[in-house]
Amino acid sequence: MGLGIFVQRVNTTLAVTRAGTVYSASVSVPRLTGFCSVLLTTTAGSVTVTQQCSLEGTTFYDAVDSDGNALGPVVAAMTVGTKYIQFAPVIAPYIRFKIVEGDVAALSITIDLISQKGLQF
Repeated sequence: MGLGIFVQRVNTTLAVTRAGTVYSASVSVPRLTGFCSVLLTTTAGSVTVTQQCSLEGTTFYDAVDSDGNALGPVVAAMTVGTKYIQFAPVIAPYIRFKIVEGDVAALSITIDLISQKGLQF
């Protein structure tokens, strides 16, 4: 088995209203290994992005540890611009991103997922 680096556009552009919450498309990550990165581009506002996990790609959950502490943060209070952010992925067959605008301004966001996956030959 080898490893490869993959770039996947999760959504072309998502519109987020002021103080709104939106969710990215579901991403299948069955052979994900190690850390991941996202390239986030926002047009305004203040955005917090976290991961959600799913077993079948339809029902998603906010990941928590055994004490109820939130897992899966990607970035908090990101303002306008582009950031390349490395994060530890939640282990699940599917993930998606939860995008919450911090009551500053409506915005658009683009998400590219960069990951390392085990290849099957």
